[in-house]
Amino acid sequence: MKLACVGNALVDVIAFVETDFPSKFGIHIGSTSHVDHRSLEPILAALPDPAISAGGGAANTARTFVHLGHEAVFSGCVGLDTYADRYARDLHGAGVDVAMQHCDEPTGVFCALIAPDGRRSVVVSPSAAIRFQAQSVPDTFFSGNSVLYLDGFLAAVPGALEALAGRARAAGMRIALDVAGHGIASAFRDRFMVLIQDYCDWVFMNEDEFLAVAGENMDNGLVRFSANISGTVVVKLAEAGAVCARRGVVTESPVRSIRVMDETGAGDAFAAGFLSAALSGVSLARCLRLGNRVAEQVIQIPGVSIGPERLQRASAAVL
Repeated sequence: MKLACVGNALVDVIAFVETDFPSKFGIHIGSTSHVDHRSLEPILAALPDPAISAGGGAANTARTFVHLGHEAVFSGCVGLDTYADRYARDLHGAGVDVAMQHCDEPTGVFCALIAPDGRRSVVVSPSAAIRFQAQSVPDTFFSGNSVLYLDGFLAAVPGALEALAGRARAAGMRIALDVAGHGIASAFRDRFMVLIQDYCDWVFMNEDEFLAVAGENMDNGLVRFSANISGTVVVKLAEAGAVCARRGVVTESPVRSIRVMDETGAGDAFAAGFLSAALSGVSLARCLRLGNRVAEQVIQIPGVSIGPERLQRASAAVL
């Protein structure tokens, strides 16, 4: 089993900070802010002992999928700086093959500031990530024995998602899409609907993203929405677990209560677990259960730095 993952290449910088740390830089506690790299630099310089790793949704999914015992390749755009070098080394070290693009912008950064009470303030500077060029992904990336996994944030790059999905279909690949965010789902709803209806075998969303795409809440619309597409709709419900629907039939999977250290990458890890199970041919109930189990492991550590042994034990317990 192999995933070919494409998305925003962002270095994850995770730091545990005092409650008033974000406000010193004009950041509202608990918010998500998008800034240019110059505005981010003083925050990074002031962080106490941050955990740094290659991130972005699709890269997190690729890493977790490999740790579950499979193969993955990732393509995204980084800069020509030390973060770019570290990004490639980190993914290589995790066993992920890379097909990176480079530009003269700084490498993108996702910075999570975690207060003592667990509240997260997120600062994102996409920078080089949004300079990604779909046409520059090599043909070897598209192989019929792989599944293409798309990060919905690429909707901000005109034509990227459609071009990648078209090349994948021509190669006989199945396609999974993570919608990635309520804001981008709202801004590009029509494009997402075309992808979901015409290309996707699996689509991953949370409740807010489902509302943005479907135009109604999950409780009212999931059965109807799934009945009108050929793929499987998976809705991540955070501490409530997850639910999926295929052709109008709904399957649910709750989760146990677990102390959260850092939720960075939990949804990405869930997708890796779900697809690992799905590609092994088990029931949707087991797919949801493995997705939840993998996400449970990830939220107990900072970033997505969990080792393969722990994830493979989780997989063995479910499959």
